[in-house]
Amino acid sequence: MSTVYSEFAQVCQQVKHWPSELRQNLAEEIAKSLAAELPASNGEWNDAKNERRCELIDKDIQGALSAAEGRELESLTQQMRAYRRAVARIPIAGATRLHQQLLEKKRQQQETGGETP
Repeated sequence: MSTVYSEFAQVCQQVKHWPSELRQNLAEEIAKSLAAELPASNGEWNDAKNERRCELIDKDIQGALSAAEGRELESLTQQMRAYRRAVARIPIAGATRLHQQLLEKKRQQQETGGETP
């Protein structure tokens, strides 16, 4: 096991014991840092970008992906996801309603002393 991984594992163990608000703040800061390092999306998603992304995924599976190609793959994946979110939003209103109904059912069962499944 590498020293970097060992240090990473130690930090992860420490962070697990932090209050959830601090962990959320850390996650937001890490996301901002990563977003700042990745190049901005340059245009619409297209077949050429998709083909390049597939090539890089194949190289990754084969274990032949360089660090620069890894960054390129991450950038292309981010661009693809951003494009997908823009053109095909996932409808979550129904799932949100169902979640609220289930939480309400659980609350009612706990109030009446019933068991939750």
